[in-house]
Amino acid sequence: MVADDSYPPYSYVENNELRGIYIDLINLAAQRLAKDYKIKFVAMPWKRALQEVKLGNAFAVIPPYIHSHKRDYIWPYSTALAYERVVAHCHDSIDLRKHLLLPANERVKQSVNVGINAGYLILNERLSQAKSQGLIKIRENRSTKANVLKLINRRIDCYLNDPLSTKWVLKEITAGDESLNFNEIHQTMEVMVQTAHIGYSSDEKRRFKFKDDFVKRFDKALAAVKRENALDKIVAQYVP
Repeated sequence: MVADDSYPPYSYVENNELRGIYIDLINLAAQRLAKDYKIKFVAMPWKRALQEVKLGNAFAVIPPYIHSHKRDYIWPYSTALAYERVVAHCHDSIDLRKHLLLPANERVKQSVNVGINAGYLILNERLSQAKSQGLIKIRENRSTKANVLKLINRRIDCYLNDPLSTKWVLKEITAGDESLNFNEIHQTMEVMVQTAHIGYSSDEKRRFKFKDDFVKRFDKALAAVKRENALDKIVAQYVP
């Protein structure tokens, strides 16, 4: 399984080790299938991880939202790992919600620069329309940290991501330099609520003969550990 290497606290690399809420949850569920299967994680940038699945080199990717039409090379998706929110953090001078609602004759001529992590599909219908209308420009950057730094340094106007991940990275950055902060940045709107999953390779060439058996059994294992409140206990270890 390939995993996002820069999405704390869900899936990220720290001291050359892949960690995160989803990694721990999947490892816990994997213990129930240990007699037959052993899971190996490979951490890499999200866009590259998707490409590895698309090329058929990886069995699965962690942790996509469901986009079956836009990523037809991923199917099926596991039972949900957890719910996530996507919100916009913007500079105080930018009211993204208001900007999107203004009539055409009152809109500012300059587009709002909106940062996202490379490869993420997190625009709702209204933001997708705004992109096509030229109201916003999407700036893809390598990681959450790269986006947070660009937001602080005003190289982008807004940043879309899960707020827990954004604040996790901000805390790390501020610990190293207190001048790097969100004092003039606020959370302006909720973009969407989605579920995160294990996304399996559609495997058109049938390279993974064990796929059907694994998917079915692993869903049962995930459901079992979640019934035991394992997710809440893992989250508490990362977010006191």
